[in-house]
Amino acid sequence: MSERKASRRAFLTTVAMSATASLPLVALLSGCATTGLVSYRLRMESRRTVITPSEYAELNEPGGAIELDVEGFSDPVIVLRKETGFLALSPICTHLGCTVRKESSYFRCPCHGSTYSLEGNVVRGPAEKPLTVFRTEMAGDKLYIQL
Repeated sequence: MSERKASRRAFLTTVAMSATASLPLVALLSGCATTGLVSYRLRMESRRTVITPSEYAELNEPGGAIELDVEGFSDPVIVLRKETGFLALSPICTHLGCTVRKESSYFRCPCHGSTYSLEGNVVRGPAEKPLTVFRTEMAGDKLYIQL
């Protein structure tokens, strides 16, 4: 009996095209792209959200990051602790819209290998544009993120 291996793309195409494929299965398979970060759900008011960074253990050290799922905003937001403050950016790859994953010193797209610095700049393509960076403002112990 011969064994044939299919690529991930071929498998997903077959599942999506199959008349018996169910939406829950397709949703389950497409949900595997995550940032690998702890995610917190927040509210948005006046196109911005606010967090108190000291309340998140992941933001205690430079390089630490969290993902925010902001109610009313379509994409997640990554908040990253830098040596001198915080950075908020989109984890959506500018090549074809996959979700990048945070590694120790960069972001990498699992779909086609684009690599971004922790500031969101392209280090290696095929992406040509940087990740979207959101304006942040620290006021007292609060970090305001303009979406």
